[in-house]
Amino acid sequence: MGNQVTMSEALIVTVVSMIVVFVVLVLISLMIGLLKNMGKDKVKTPPEPPKKEEKITKTDTIVKENLEEIEDEEELIAVITAAIAASLGVSVPQINISSIRRTNQNTNIWREVSKQEHLYGKL
Repeated sequence: MGNQVTMSEALIVTVVSMIVVFVVLVLISLMIGLLKNMGKDKVKTPPEPPKKEEKITKTDTIVKENLEEIEDEEELIAVITAAIAASLGVSVPQINISSIRRTNQNTNIWREVSKQEHLYGKL
């Protein structure tokens, strides 16, 4: 009848198991920390000062930044228009977008998707 485990043996198995679990959790957290830092560039080079030969004025940089923002906005509008056309199953010229503005996201995006799927399931 050697199949019985005493209370002290059960306590030892419990403590050893808990130690193993915590050691593995610490190792996993260290590995995640290493992987997170792997993708970052540790050396940051300072920006080069402008050459004295080239005259750069503030208005030139502001105009260039504004042009880049306008190009980015046009690209964003094109992407949003294409996504709407694809989801509706129509061609892009059939869509008339009057304005695009960001809304406040107070809830999790996954919760919103779940609500939509639930609503579409009932229709």
